[in-house]
Amino acid sequence: MDDIYQGEIKARIVEVRFAISGLVSYVAKRSGEIVSKGNVLASLDKNVLQKELDCELLDYEKVRADFDAYGIKTGEPSDDMGRFLKKQKQASLDLSVRSVELAKAKLDQVNLFSPISGVIIDDSEIVTGLYVSPASSPFKILDTSSFYFEFEIDQADLPKFKQEVEMEITLVSVEGKYLGKTKSILPYSNRKAGIFSTRVPLEKTEGLMVGMLGEALIKV
Repeated sequence: MDDIYQGEIKARIVEVRFAISGLVSYVAKRSGEIVSKGNVLASLDKNVLQKELDCELLDYEKVRADFDAYGIKTGEPSDDMGRFLKKQKQASLDLSVRSVELAKAKLDQVNLFSPISGVIIDDSEIVTGLYVSPASSPFKILDTSSFYFEFEIDQADLPKFKQEVEMEITLVSVEGKYLGKTKSILPYSNRKAGIFSTRVPLEKTEGLMVGMLGEALIKV
């Protein structure tokens, strides 16, 4: 008799968060909506960050002018003190450049982009005017290209799955069969001793939903 393994459809779910804190100014996508990689999910107010960048740019202009004026006034240093003072001026200029770069990097992070294509399954009820931080209000996106069938095997069956095994998946109340090959056995027993989970990425994913139940049969 063929071995039949009960399991369910699963997929990768990615949490996306803002890298900086701020006030939400725009929400582009909501739960249930389809997104493509690179789509904007939401944005933070950038007025304060823009002003911070403007201040850093003004400070850079000041430090740069001071550096140039010092070079014109003193020329190439001829003693240790002169070389020390020039190095000090150079360090101040370098620090100002880094400050501008950091302010620009923060401004570039006001938009939250989707890193994958998929479906938003949770938007954390985010609304404009809400103050968020990197630890709060994630978007959860289901990667629709990552569906797989996961089933459990007994320790005694481990030798059957040492190599890739072609499986035939039948889902409850779904017509047709799904094919795939076992890719990995999770190297730990996640429910009880002697039971291990095995994943089968599926060649066809149209119409699949996370949580669908079914059974897998080793294809001969």
